[in-house]
Amino acid sequence: MGQAILHIHTTYSDGLATVDQILDEVERHSDVDVVGFTDHDDVRAWERALRWKRDHPHSRVQPLCGVELTVWGFKHLLIYHFDDPLPKAPPPKFLPLDKAVRQAKSAGGVVIVPHVDVFWVGMGRHRLARVARELAIDGIELLTPCQGSDRSIGNLLEMNRKHGLLTVGGSDAHHLEDLYRVVVEFPGRTVADLGRAFAERTTLPRWGPIAARVPLQRQLRQHHRALVLHPCEQLQSWTRRRMAARSS
Repeated sequence: MGQAILHIHTTYSDGLATVDQILDEVERHSDVDVVGFTDHDDVRAWERALRWKRDHPHSRVQPLCGVELTVWGFKHLLIYHFDDPLPKAPPPKFLPLDKAVRQAKSAGGVVIVPHVDVFWVGMGRHRLARVARELAIDGIELLTPCQGSDRSIGNLLEMNRKHGLLTVGGSDAHHLEDLYRVVVEFPGRTVADLGRAFAERTTLPRWGPIAARVPLQRQLRQHHRALVLHPCEQLQSWTRRRMAARSS
């Protein structure tokens, strides 16, 4: 069985570790085979990970292209890409849910609903149950640190028995200490093997080791980045694109 860590954020969004720092850590201190990068509304981590891979040709660690897309109402979707051509950019932010899923699927993405029952950013299992089949949503995050109660997991399992969605898990990591909080096991070792396990519903999420405590000062830095710095960066980027489009 291979191991993957999914739902990982970097300094390209609101994480505090760079792509290189994450891949170096995984290479040196774990048996993880696949790292799924899912920055908020941004896929630049994938290109950086490819450069790291070229510099480490004998490493067993393989990056997986992904994004955590913000849709209308500030709900989130995870989109993973296993097959070429891989996207140069994610779908636009704040699309209605149905349009976001359609665009992701048309680009070959696998759509996972993260932290389903978390207030504000979670879709909610009742809404998910209504739209899962209609929108062809692929799966859910069964295990995630921000939604870790036995009751929540039991409710999601009960819902999933009715709809047959893929069950994975994600660390939702913003610090190196949090990378291994959830591990997804799958038959094989490669990104292609993980993609096949997604399609065949043979993934097995499990809780990882207890993470070291992140210092309070660094937690506050991350929250400031998530709530202030990264939204400002996104607004500036959007403004530049609009101005460039108008001038052309």
